[in-house]
This record gives sequence, structure tokens and C-alpha cells, in this order.
Amino acid sequence: MGITISNRGGSKSNTPNASTRCKSRRGKLLDRTQLRQLIQQSPEQLASSVADKGYRNEIDLYSTKFEGSDLLEMALTHRLTREINEVMGFCKGNLLTQVEVYANRFSYFNTKVVLRAVENNVSAEDLAKDILPEENEWNVNWLEIVKNSENLTDVASALKNKPWGRAISSLGAEATLANYEDSLDKHYYKESISSLKGQNIANVLLKRFLQTEIDHNNIMKFFEGKRQGLSSEVIERLFLPDGKMINSKTLKSLSTMDEDGIIEVLRKNKNFEITEFEKVVQESKQIKSLDPIMMFLNKRTFHVLEKMSYLSPVSALPVVHYLALMRQEVRDLRMIVRGLSVGLDKDLIDKHIGA
Repeated sequence: MGITISNRGGSKSNTPNASTRCKSRRGKLLDRTQLRQLIQQSPEQLASSVADKGYRNEIDLYSTKFEGSDLLEMALTHRLTREINEVMGFCKGNLLTQVEVYANRFSYFNTKVVLRAVENNVSAEDLAKDILPEENEWNVNWLEIVKNSENLTDVASALKNKPWGRAISSLGAEATLANYEDSLDKHYYKESISSLKGQNIANVLLKRFLQTEIDHNNIMKFFEGKRQGLSSEVIERLFLPDGKMINSKTLKSLSTMDEDGIIEVLRKNKNFEITEFEKVVQESKQIKSLDPIMMFLNKRTFHVLEKMSYLSPVSALPVVHYLALMRQEVRDLRMIVRGLSVGLDKDLIDKHIGA
């Protein structure tokens, strides 16, 4: 997935027009009832139904090369890429800079995809049959990097002029794939937050949203680390700085706490739904899965972004909110496609929709 930007230089922001267009597009997204109807279908019926929901052009594009669940996954990913680029294409000036804060994460993600491919000796040809299909014009440059790279250092060198490349350019030859991925995550949030200067309401709210994502990431990493039996030192290295609910001082001691400890830390924040979270943690223990915690945090992230979008209706927030919802729709559809293709229980698929 790639992002093409052409409207930055000297352009005046077109916030009212862009936010209105995104609100209109948001109204065309699938609601939960429509998604549940898709879950009740057979894998054979799904392609036709998804095409009728607005994905026909993408399905037609890939239908000569792929079939079944592979066809649908390729089409869904392509549509998300196209949608992001179209939205970025009609944003101008400072609005584009603000929306880019969110959209850049897809380039950071693709950098991870390329790094993993090179590290695991996956060829560009194989990658083109899976995650980065060559039919998608925005994947061409990423596939070229895979073709021309023998190691992680080569990837970093090829991307040195990009923000996501600068995140990994200083890593030495001894750095592991995990080091590269950690650097990308930290660089994305650091650069994004630092770019949101001043008291512009959209900048303030976008910064708060990013801090919420950081907090949720750190909560998830805490539970993952504890359940896996990782040492406090290792868990601490997994945390991202610059959160809001869990400040830097608390973050340093968080890794030494048990699960009751982090709950007490979160209880101090009046905006955190601690009673519901305690129930989720208890359920997670009972079923021995982190899924309930992950779903709670993901839904909370969307609730925060939705609230911010309504607080600032003529700003970058409705645009970012739409892109996040579009991304979630594609995730939900992919979950349905994958689940039905391997025979997952339909109630289980339903439970994960919107998560």
C-alpha cells in the first residue's frame, strides 16, 4: 500500500469540502447489520455479495489471477489503498499535512512487510502473489525494494529519503528484525506528535488520539508480556513513550507490576472505563486469551476518534475518522472471508467484527 501526495505545496486548506465529502463516503460504509448478513452466507455466495457492496471493480481486476478467499482479500486491500489515495488527493494545504499524520502509518506498515520479506528470503514474486499484488500500482516501488535488497540494511538504504526510512537508517548491521520494527513504531508516533504543533483544535485532538493509541498499545504490550512470562526489562523495552493516561514516570515502573497493578494505575484516570475493563481482564483469564482485552481497546480507540470527530466537525478529524472506519470495514470483511473459508463458527466471527 502506498500513499501519493500532490496537493501540499502552497495550497490553501479545503477543510469544509473535504470533511463533507468524507462524511458522505462514511454514510456508504457497511453497518453491523449488513456485515452480519454476510456472515450468514456461504463462501461461494460471498464474492458476489461483496462485489455488490461496492467492491466490484477491484474483484474484476483480480478475478483472472485469483479465486475464492484470495481474490476477495486482494480486492479488499486494493480498495483500501485506492480510497486512501483518493482522499489524500482531494485534501489540500494544512489539511493534507494533518491527514497525512494518520495516513503515513500505512507506509510504515509496508516497510515492515518489506523488511520481513527480505529477512525471511521471500521473493518479490511471492510477495506479489500475497500481500503486495503487482496489479496494485502503489505496490510497484515496494516490490522493487524487495527485488534489490539482500538484507535489512539494504532496505533501510533504499528508503533513506522517506520518513519511515529515516526511522531505521541508523540501525547497525547487528540489529534484528524486531529492532527495526520497534524503531518504526516509535519513530511514527514521535514524528507524528511533533508535527502537530500549536493550539489548532484539530492538532490538539489528533495529538490526543495518537496518545490514546500509544496508551492502548502499552496496555496491550503489558498483558502480552506478562502472559508470556517475559522479564520486566524486556517488557519495558516494548513500551512506546509519550502516552497520556500512563505518563513516562509510571511507564518506567509499569513493567514490574502485576495485572492488578496496571488496573489500579488505570483506575486513577476518570475517563477510562475501569469497571468494564476489569470484567474484560477477568474474561481474558478465564478463556486464556487476550482477545477480550484487544477488542475492548480497539473499540475504545474508535469511540475516542468518533467523539473527537463530532467535537470538531469541520476539520481533519472527520477525514481521519472516515479513513479509520474504511480500514475497519476492510478488516471486518477480511475476517468474514477468512473465517468462512476455514469453517470458523459464525458466532465467533460475529464477535470479532468491529474489533
